[in-house]
Amino acid sequence: MRFHNVTAAGGLPALILAGVLTAGCAGSGPQKTGAEPLPSDPNALVLGAEVALQRGRYREAAEAYVRAAQLAEDEALAEQAARVAYEHHQWTQVAAAADRWLGLNHTSEEARRFAAFAALRLYRIDAAAQHIDALLNTAFINPQSGFLALLSQLDDSGSEAATTAVLQALIPKYDNLTEAHYALAQAALQSENFALALRHAERARELGQYWAPAGLLLARLQMLHGQTEEALATARSVLDQEDQASYRLEYGLLLLQAGQEEAGRAELDEVANSDEKVASVAERALADIEFQMGDHDSAARRYRNLLSSGWFVYDSLFYLGAIAELREQWPEALQSYSRVNGGEMVMAAQVRAARIMVEQQGLEAGLKHLEEFAAARPQYTIEALAARANLLAAAGDRDGALALLDTAIDEYPDAIDLRYARVFQLEADDRVDDAVDELRAMYAERPADPVVLNALGYTLVDRTRHHREGFELIEAALEQTPDSGAVLDSMGWAKHRLGQHEEALQYLERARARITDPEVELHIGEVLLALGRRDEAKQVLQAAALRYPDNEKLRQRMREAAPR
Repeated sequence: MRFHNVTAAGGLPALILAGVLTAGCAGSGPQKTGAEPLPSDPNALVLGAEVALQRGRYREAAEAYVRAAQLAEDEALAEQAARVAYEHHQWTQVAAAADRWLGLNHTSEEARRFAAFAALRLYRIDAAAQHIDALLNTAFINPQSGFLALLSQLDDSGSEAATTAVLQALIPKYDNLTEAHYALAQAALQSENFALALRHAERARELGQYWAPAGLLLARLQMLHGQTEEALATARSVLDQEDQASYRLEYGLLLLQAGQEEAGRAELDEVANSDEKVASVAERALADIEFQMGDHDSAARRYRNLLSSGWFVYDSLFYLGAIAELREQWPEALQSYSRVNGGEMVMAAQVRAARIMVEQQGLEAGLKHLEEFAAARPQYTIEALAARANLLAAAGDRDGALALLDTAIDEYPDAIDLRYARVFQLEADDRVDDAVDELRAMYAERPADPVVLNALGYTLVDRTRHHREGFELIEAALEQTPDSGAVLDSMGWAKHRLGQHEEALQYLERARARITDPEVELHIGEVLLALGRRDEAKQVLQAAALRYPDNEKLRQRMREAAPR
């Protein structure tokens, strides 16, 4: 099964519209998980909810609070129900509580934020668009400032594709706002729809000719589309209007992307001597470049400098851990990873730390590390549960992994990442019918979600005979995320299964240009074999086997492809 853009749960919603885009909305009423019906007295329900919270039964607590709010004429109780449900990842209950809250006070901006958040998490695009539209016109001085407030949370949204879909629904109403097109371009870039992003970046630049952010975003997208000269010219035009260190930093990065390494590094070095914040961004960029090029000594020096300066602390700790891991310096790697307590790399760091602990101290140590981390930081509960299941499966306890996920999903029924993790384990256990049934249930709930479309489509293509149905689902996913490496790979594999090998190879080559994944290499090798290009297939598989020495599927297929 292939996934793309599966994202993590965020923190509590900010009381500004920026918090809206971290997730998803609209709701049904509560459902009792046990056999006993919920009581009809609000006071009894609240008491039961508090007891359930103390015992860690979060779904039960959220349902009881929401039911109490629905029975009482109490806005404060509806607010409490929404907050409890939100804090414990019960998105359907957040939606129901917010709906009740708005019924009691339709002018509450905070209630509408919770409603919008839940709508995005549940991939209910129309409801999310309705709530965000209302907020744009009530929660800010003007819609322009509202769209800009959204941008700070775009990277942390529950689904980049959902964010893009919501902004697409809103754009006709705000077609003359620079900020609206800028926000949509940013979202489309994150959801891997580069043509849509370029189109709206061009419109943003047209409407805001002297607004530097619009020009720089357009330059980045032009570079992404291979329009190198146009990109550099656009960035230079921004600098001609306003020569700031941060803009020069962007220009230096574009020069590096254009292959003008000497000029790009010169720009970054110059920026590194400017004000502290911009200098730290430049230092981070240079460190990342050196890390990717394999110059780990220089990269480590820069990351340590960033640590000393207090900028990009968590990112620097993660990469220092990665460098130590590459050098098999396990205590240093573990120490660095364990100190990553926030930022984009937080769960990746904790998973790596847990794996090191498994190798050195045994499975229980790794499982305990993840459990304790989530207990201290509940916003990462869902990701930690999925990671613990992966550790169990990697240790050969697939039954334990499935049992853990079943229990977790019962407690967090709206946690889409846990359901994906369960499908993955079912597939790995050759329970393909069960995996397909679960994916079909997810598709029924989220028919427009490209991650679901791609996961179900690929599974049907790869593990069943329903190749045409799988192809059509992948095609629908590709319409929304045409530049996703995972979806391009799925489409290539679907074309191969349908006997269209030349077209398959084109999609797979595009996928390889977007992502680094042994599965893509394996698929390319298979298609080359189907085309009778055995020598090329063997070269691809041999190179991939060297790059991914632990991948048994690659090694086995390489042996099978060898001339007899």
